[in-house]
Amino acid sequence: MYRLTLGPRIIVGADLAKKNLLKKVKSATQARQPKTRTSAEPSFSRRSRNNLIKALNGLSKLPEVLLTLSYPDGVNTDPKQWKTDLDRLNRRLKYQFPESWWIWRIEPQGQSGKPHYHIVGSTGQRTDPHDLWKWLQERWCRIVGLDPKKDQFATNVKEIKGDLGKLERYISAPETGPYMGYREGWLKLTNRWGKMNGANIPVAALTSYEVGQETLGDIKDMVLGSIRTQIGELEGKLAAMTDTTAYRDRITLERAIKGKKDYIYRIRFTGDFFSILAPEHIELIQKMLEHRKANGTL
Repeated sequence: MYRLTLGPRIIVGADLAKKNLLKKVKSATQARQPKTRTSAEPSFSRRSRNNLIKALNGLSKLPEVLLTLSYPDGVNTDPKQWKTDLDRLNRRLKYQFPESWWIWRIEPQGQSGKPHYHIVGSTGQRTDPHDLWKWLQERWCRIVGLDPKKDQFATNVKEIKGDLGKLERYISAPETGPYMGYREGWLKLTNRWGKMNGANIPVAALTSYEVGQETLGDIKDMVLGSIRTQIGELEGKLAAMTDTTAYRDRITLERAIKGKKDYIYRIRFTGDFFSILAPEHIELIQKMLEHRKANGTL
């Protein structure tokens, strides 16, 4: 039996790829193949990224603000210093806003490779975004050695509006580099995201289910079937278009179809595919589990 834990936007549970993985038994006489060395490259691992997505999707409410912290040219290439700077800011945030909570992400900036932080969360109190920016600008510039009056773009504060899905895609985007002169620092960096004042983070109510292997397989089949149905509907709309259809509308549909097909691929080949499911599919899964639970067929 496996445990699945569901919230409105999140499922935490079994890794189907690992559970179904068949280990090949090597023959005692089989010659060992020499390992080939590959050059080390910085990366935001799939597991770490999925865990960040889980943390964002597990929130019970939308964060209120997005903070951006930038570094000056010539910043230290040691990632320990980057984390020390964030810890210093965190202490100031906790002192000024005791009820605040934050989830941070560090990534290379633009074409320079310099680190910069995106932080989403809430001060835990009514705060004017401009006042928050002035407070943040002063503290961050002191930490990294900038002039808060001259370096106006060292920080940014933006109110968060809209759906959590858009925010999640922005904060958890894959790391693409370039790393430039900071490559060694990115190679040594162990954590690319984390929580601050985590005890205050609003977490959605979760429900746990004990399910069997057959149910896990049925869940995956149901989700893939739902997406294939959506693709079929989009392809039908595309086929119904005429020569008078606006080119932009045709391109929009084609991109949507490609996105759905890519989504199927990721679900099929991501072991912990639960972390990338859309809320609509999580709702379908919960209905299935509640039905099977009532019938004793989990």
